[in-house]
This record gives sequence, C-alpha cells and structure tokens, in this order.
Amino acid sequence: MSTRFDVGNYVGEGVGRRTHATEDPLEEARRLYREKGISYTLWWFIREIWARRRHAVKFEDLFRLHQYIAGARSKNSTRKALKRLEEYGLIENLGDGYYKPLIMDQAIVEGSIDFSRIRTRDQVLRNRKDAVETSMQLKDMPRELMPVVKEAQKLIERGDKWKAVDLIAHTLLPIRKTGVLIARKDDLFLYYERKTDKMHMIRSWRLTALLDFLGIKDEVLVAHRHSEADGIIRKLFGSHDNARRLHYLLKERGWFEYPAENYFYRIFENPMTHDWWISVYKLNRETDRMEEDLRVEVGRSAITGIQVKAGTIVTREHIKKENEDTYFRRTKGWI
Repeated sequence: MSTRFDVGNYVGEGVGRRTHATEDPLEEARRLYREKGISYTLWWFIREIWARRRHAVKFEDLFRLHQYIAGARSKNSTRKALKRLEEYGLIENLGDGYYKPLIMDQAIVEGSIDFSRIRTRDQVLRNRKDAVETSMQLKDMPRELMPVVKEAQKLIERGDKWKAVDLIAHTLLPIRKTGVLIARKDDLFLYYERKTDKMHMIRSWRLTALLDFLGIKDEVLVAHRHSEADGIIRKLFGSHDNARRLHYLLKERGWFEYPAENYFYRIFENPMTHDWWISVYKLNRETDRMEEDLRVEVGRSAITGIQVKAGTIVTREHIKKENEDTYFRRTKGWI
C-alpha cells in the first residue's frame, strides 16, 4: 500500500472542491496557526493525514496549506518550517518532497518547539500596523483588486471617504447591496444583512492593512450607508451580485477567515440622545457565561441605555453552510 497521499482536496485550487467534511480541519489549522505558529500547524496537519489514512503528505500540499491559512508567498518559509521540524526529530522527509510524522504525541511536540520565536498571524498583524504605509504596496495586491483600490483612492483624494468605504464594503466584503458594514476592530469586521436580519463577523488582517494604507482609520463605519457607491460598482462590475464575487475570489486566496461560532451581540440605545452601541459577546464553554469581547460605540454619550436588539452572530457569509460552496463555484472562470 502506498504511503503517499495527495491532499489537494483539502487545500488545492482546482484540484478538488472543499466539502463540509474538510471544512473543520482547515478551520482548525487556522486556529492552531494563530495560537502556535506555522511549524506546529504543519506537524499537526502531517500527523492528521497519517493518523487517518497512513499516508505521507507532499510538500506542495503543505505549501498550499501555508498559503491558505497565512497567505504565505514564498515556498522558502514553508521549507524552513519543515526543516526545523526535521531538526527537532518530529517529522521525516521520505524523499521526493513527502513527509510523515515521527512523533505523534502532542505534549512532546509542544515541548520541542521554541514558541518564543514564533511569529503568529496576530503578532504579524501587530508588527505591521506601524509600518503598513510602507509595507502595503499596490504591487503586492492581486491584480483583480486594483480597479477597486484605484477608485477608492480617487474618492478619498476628493474627500469622499465614506463612498470609498461603501465601495469596499460591497466588493471586497460579502455584503449585499442592502447590507451595512457596521464596524471594524483590529482585523475583525462586523456587518449586518437586512435581507436576512442577521449580524455577521469576518476576519481579515489584509483588509485591515488595506484600509490603513488608504488612510481609513475609523472603527465605526456605518456612515457609509449615506454615501452609496452604486454608480461606481455598476461601472466596474455591472451589478452588485457580480461585485460580490470579488470577495469570494479573495477568500479563495486566503484573504479572509472566520472566528469560531458562539458569538452573540446586543444593541443598546440611549433614549434621550439616540446614541447607541453594540456589544459582542463570546460564550465561554468552560463557565457557560457570556463574556464581552468587543464594544462599538456610536455617539458621545453612549453610557446608559436600553437593549433594543440581540441575537447570534453568523461567522460565515451564508446562514446555510451549503451555500458557501455554491459561491465558490461561481467565481471559477469569472475574473
């Protein structure tokens, strides 16, 4: 029996479409990368494939995983991470670019990796914030993104920042024409869809870097709904439905990820001033208590108020999970 296995169905573009059975491993890989870095995540992935099917994993699939969860551009960074795992005695290079685990015990692996030297996505995000103006260059962006970026720059130069935000909200994010981008906090974006009456949350450090590059520093972004960019969107894409496909293209390239489930929100309003705020809560599974994770205030006196709305936050684009794959297929051959 061969010990080699093509995991293209896990992470490949055009090799195999992701199914619901493969969504959880990829989301788990993203979580592990954020918490423990790429070396540990690669070891975990190699171990998972070996434990499930007794197959080694080829380098190209590990690189594509690295691209998917962290936006890696150079294969050298993946090779270096694998080399460290080899030096630690945690994996074995079988030749021809295939790897299998030598150690299956998680505790041993955690005790072998020097986590103090790890640069996780969150650390990278913090380090990039001060230098984003110089590090985020137009040449680094996907070419399909350029028409939107250039139009946004023109709008900002004319002093029409909110129309630029509206353009970005309905092209780079999966927000329908009737939806509203409410706020961002670090790399988290909160938006509301009127069609479904649902609040959504999505994560993207790249989009955060792009907004900073454009000079859009605001956390509260609801004002864009008064400066609609419909004309520009129709000029560039023909319709809002076509415009949203750009988001799914970027999603396939690793621009977006999703927080875990169990997020909820409450909206409060001050009946005297009509100022309002949104509090985002996460359910702590250990205590079964709701803990405030994020607070977005609109107004100067949003201190006391009454709850006017509450609900679950959807941490994906669609309420029905099966619709996710449908939109992935729609991007094929489009741009």
